[in-house]
Amino acid sequence: MVNLCHQALVLLALVYVTLAGEDFYALLGVDKGASVKEIRKAFKKLAISKHPDKNADKPEAHDEFIKINRAYEVLKDEELRKRYDQFGEEGLKDEQQRGRRYESWQWYQQNFGEELNFILLAKNFYILNKQSVEGTGEPWFINFYSTYCSHCHDLAPTKRKYHGERSTDAMVDEALRNVKATRYELKSGNFKAYVEDEDNLMPWLITFCGDGGGESNIFLFYKWADLVKVGRIHCDTDADLCKKLGRQHGTFFYTAENVRKDQGYEVTSLDAQEIAKDVLQQLPDMEILDAKQLAKIVDRFREDTWLVHFVDNPNNHDLELRKLPALLQDYRVGRVDCSKMHTACLRLHVVKYPTFILFKEQGGREVYYGGRVTAHDVSAFVHDSADAPMENLSPEDFPDRVVLSQDPWFVDFFAPWCPPCMRLLPEFKKASKFSEEDVNFGTVDCTVHAGLCNKYNIHSYPTTIFYNASVPHQYHGHHTAKHLLEFIEDTMRPPVISLSRETFMDKVYNKPEDEVWLVDFFAPWCGPCQQLAPEWRKLAKMLKDTKKVYVAQVDCQAQQSLCQSQGVRSYPLMRLYPTGSTKASQHYKYNGWHRDAGSLRNWAYEFLPSKVVTLTSSNFQQLVLESSSSWIVDYYAPWCGHCQVFRPEFERVAEAIEDFAKAGKVDCDSEPNICNKAAVRAYPTVRFYKGSKRGERQHANGWDIQSQSAEEIIKYMKTHSSRPQKTKDEL
Repeated sequence: MVNLCHQALVLLALVYVTLAGEDFYALLGVDKGASVKEIRKAFKKLAISKHPDKNADKPEAHDEFIKINRAYEVLKDEELRKRYDQFGEEGLKDEQQRGRRYESWQWYQQNFGEELNFILLAKNFYILNKQSVEGTGEPWFINFYSTYCSHCHDLAPTKRKYHGERSTDAMVDEALRNVKATRYELKSGNFKAYVEDEDNLMPWLITFCGDGGGESNIFLFYKWADLVKVGRIHCDTDADLCKKLGRQHGTFFYTAENVRKDQGYEVTSLDAQEIAKDVLQQLPDMEILDAKQLAKIVDRFREDTWLVHFVDNPNNHDLELRKLPALLQDYRVGRVDCSKMHTACLRLHVVKYPTFILFKEQGGREVYYGGRVTAHDVSAFVHDSADAPMENLSPEDFPDRVVLSQDPWFVDFFAPWCPPCMRLLPEFKKASKFSEEDVNFGTVDCTVHAGLCNKYNIHSYPTTIFYNASVPHQYHGHHTAKHLLEFIEDTMRPPVISLSRETFMDKVYNKPEDEVWLVDFFAPWCGPCQQLAPEWRKLAKMLKDTKKVYVAQVDCQAQQSLCQSQGVRSYPLMRLYPTGSTKASQHYKYNGWHRDAGSLRNWAYEFLPSKVVTLTSSNFQQLVLESSSSWIVDYYAPWCGHCQVFRPEFERVAEAIEDFAKAGKVDCDSEPNICNKAAVRAYPTVRFYKGSKRGERQHANGWDIQSQSAEEIIKYMKTHSSRPQKTKDEL
């Protein structure tokens, strides 16, 4: 991994030597693979020593600290860091102001970087993420806190104790009150049904209470709910049952179907942790696999789903992993001793221990990259991944199976030490589950397959590439399943028209006068262009039903001569070619600050022919109130932000209803009399006028439509409008 990071750093330095004024990693004194925590720690150290407040005698102190602060602001942000790793400071042109402001020296000394490190040292407490809790089936009692919250610090010492203080007891009682687990009160009357039933395949932990004593530990009621059944027998009230089992007091562990006289292992301790250790030692361990069994499991046409635990010493692993066979009863669980099967483990690219690999019944395999190696976390991984059509890829899959395949592949190249990668993985898996497209999902661990990642020019993580019929498309959007699925759909069925020199001349340069074209001139290496791309695709989908309006793009790296001939000098450059123009002689450049799809659509509608009639005092009564046609009217104010957002939605309505109704708008600043008569008190207000009957004038108020959604308004209009009646043919 060190070699990969070093090579990536050297390559970036060579490419961007004239663009990047400073090496951000060198400024902070960290490696390229440094975590956010390490970057934060390094910055605080520099902030305290290099701050201008402490270096008043150095004129250059302010400028030097600005550089350090900007480096920190970029590297702590996963999106900015990725753009910087790929394109240097050239990719940060739209973030020039980031890091220009900083706090006083006292702020960095007293507040910055404060962490509750003591939580990491506590044996029974964990720093949690969403994946650690959801889907484990394990009860949690969680403290949500902030490092700046004084009350949180006051609580911390209390919540570590399980005995002594009343507040702690209350917390424990509350936690156990919400745990769904059963302690069985065993008696002669129910013993056969509970214990001797043929369907009972779980071990038993039974406490025999003599003379009303011997209460089993409170934590056993829930800690073993998935592993053993916990029971209690009162020997003073049910002497016959105790005599039948040959016990009068004590706690005993019985294997499944073996609760008989003089059987069972006695648990002598009353301490919860010692009882846990004793019980775990009695549970059946994983099946030890030999080379022949492993070969059958590795075969893609395996018959079962297997979780395999790879170790370098079969006797050196956490005892609590014995829970796994019980937690994964629907799957097969085995262990491989790589000290005896070294070659087989290397073939599977097992390079660290322990490693868990899930071999899925439908083919493919997936490695567990969770932070905690606990039975519940690993079992949650299995339950979540067993039916996910995602697999780990290796050099054997490249290029034939993936890159050169005509089947689409979505591949995530990542490193386990990379926090953004670990946040993306569960979303990537979720996308594989919910994708309705016939797409294969794969991941490549670049710490294991460094040569493969270098070969495909992967120099920052995560890098996610969609190979569609062998054509690579790099993903640059948000790390959510929703955005990943949108990217797949947009790649397979592009909403944006890609133009070459020939098609640009044909469709844009020589376009008909009644067409409108919006064109994005971009470069693939341009960071702001990559940020714009998903919004530009979203814009295309917004305008797909708007007649004679087309959204397109030009790759200026591939079409360099075209862009030069059109005077394109910077990227991204967005132009609109309006109606009435030909030969590309007239166009408008987008100069808006916001580059989201909504803002771009508002800009486009400024140049589109409108089907909305402007209503004034001179025509409102005749056109609307006295008309037999149905009308929908938008009452607005020019200064109203919501009105500007609603404007393109209303244009969509006007276009959709033009065959059976009409749409109009009233500027309430210019026409206050109309708005006062209609009792308009807020903007935008949408009113429906069904149409006058027998020439009678309608009331100016109309009917309120409580929606600003084009789809809902169109549906309303189709239901309530007075549509023109079709005339019957007379014979």
